[in-house]
Amino acid sequence: MFMEYQLTYLLMAVALTLALFSFLWLQRPMSRIIDYKKTETDIPPLHTPKVSVIVYSQVSEEELMDYLHDLCGQDYPDFEVIVVCESTAESNEMLLESCTRIFSNVYVTFIPPGSHNLSRRKLAQTLGIKAAKGEIIVTTVANAVIPSSGWLSSLVSPFRGENADNTDVSLGYSHFDYSEMHGWGKWYREFNSVMSDSLWIGYALKGMPYRGDGNNLAFRRKLFFDHKGYSQSIYLHSGDDDIFIHSIARPDNTKIVLTPESILSIEWGDASKRMWSTRKEQYEFTSRWLPRKPFLRAGAMSAIQWLVTLSLAATIAMSLWTACQTRDLTECAPAASALVMLILFRIVNILLYRKMAEKMCATRLWWAVPSFLLAKPILNFFFRLHHRKHRHLNFTWAR
Repeated sequence: MFMEYQLTYLLMAVALTLALFSFLWLQRPMSRIIDYKKTETDIPPLHTPKVSVIVYSQVSEEELMDYLHDLCGQDYPDFEVIVVCESTAESNEMLLESCTRIFSNVYVTFIPPGSHNLSRRKLAQTLGIKAAKGEIIVTTVANAVIPSSGWLSSLVSPFRGENADNTDVSLGYSHFDYSEMHGWGKWYREFNSVMSDSLWIGYALKGMPYRGDGNNLAFRRKLFFDHKGYSQSIYLHSGDDDIFIHSIARPDNTKIVLTPESILSIEWGDASKRMWSTRKEQYEFTSRWLPRKPFLRAGAMSAIQWLVTLSLAATIAMSLWTACQTRDLTECAPAASALVMLILFRIVNILLYRKMAEKMCATRLWWAVPSFLLAKPILNFFFRLHHRKHRHLNFTWAR
């Protein structure tokens, strides 16, 4: 009986230690996002560098024109728009005529449909950057929903403040429009994306940038050519916002902007689920070229979720078994304590996630958070297993 008491309290001590370790150290990236406050966006601008917005377009002409109306309505005083479409020369000429008739600062070019053995997105962005006249490059996509007329000013605000000369990269953030998805799976997909994105955002806020978001990214044009563009990932379809960012971003030259007016929503329509899986698989694949520490931290967080839960569940089971054997209700005290600890552990997890989701303009989930935290490592394992046979498709020579 004495040994059972010792084991019961040992399990509770282990659970408490792991929970404190998780909240005080492992979840620091989440805490940095929660504590994020505006900096450069509150400071009156001292500089107004010319900005070139490179738009990669895979949408219809009608959708593109609607998007350009929102983009050209930005309140930033000096910018140009370079649209790179996947189209034929004839279609591009018609689109160019329509755009120049309506917009004075829009230039349209194209990549031919027959371009193979290369990343079409990186080719489009490289063409746009070469044609750009601005000192600052912004990369985005035509299926993005611009939240306000202050989006561009917010994203490039780090290039306009007192330390503008020391800033080379501004990391923005975008997320899928999950309202286009259906079923319970959309809540988990959003949760999974928030947890994954919180890592690189939290590390960037700490001064350790290793990834960005190519749909909402700003950097100096000179920096792109100094690092030979996307040469480090030229053989991959992806890598334009993780391998590239890892090569150019440093603690002293990178800022992150996470204001509501700077966050984009990306619409994929009926292809949302497929594009979400494709994007997740690409990030999983390119992670091998990135620092291991953030991913080890994520793995440790998932492991602790299970260890704390199992330790406290074992404590409850052992305590109740002892109470049944001795028929003494006082023996249930460890079970009650463990249950309270488990409930508090879950409540803190929920509150942390809700505060972080609010900063990232995501759905503030409630009781789904504990189950999603436990399911995440299992579902990630099966996701990797399912996509393992498709890994070769990440190379440009494979398709």
